Amino acid sequence: TKCPKPPIHTMHPLVRDLYKRVLYVGRDYPTGLDHVKRVWKKAIQDTSNCPSCYSSNGTVPSGIMDAPGECHEELLRAVYRGRRMVKEMIGVVQLKKYRAMNKRYGSSNRPHQNQTLQAAMEEVEKKS
Repeated sequence: TKCPKPPIHTMHPLVRDLYKRVLYVGRDYPTGLDHVKRVWKKAIQDTSNCPSCYSSNGTVPSGIMDAPGECHEELLRAVYRGRRMVKEMIGVVQLKKYRAMNKRYGSSNRPHQNQTLQAAMEEVEKKS
């Protein structure tokens, strides 16, 4: 029996890990997972993000996994930028969740608490 050939274009493990992180965070992203997938897939496949890792005709060299020197450093910088973007996405998701919670349970939905607070403030003002 013959072993199957490996795929021609294999994704670097760091890039694969980054994409998995994006998918995990993208589930709760306000624009939806489909939009996140589309934008990130396009960004990952863009050769301008890591130009030294591609040959002049835009194809990935066969030894990308053990790419030496400049290509590897550029790949690490691109993954670092991607991870920063994931952190930004996490911040947007947290803000979305905070606003939803604040809208649902904010002080405007509890008028009795506002009245109690006003009464306490008036009592403090009378004492001073």
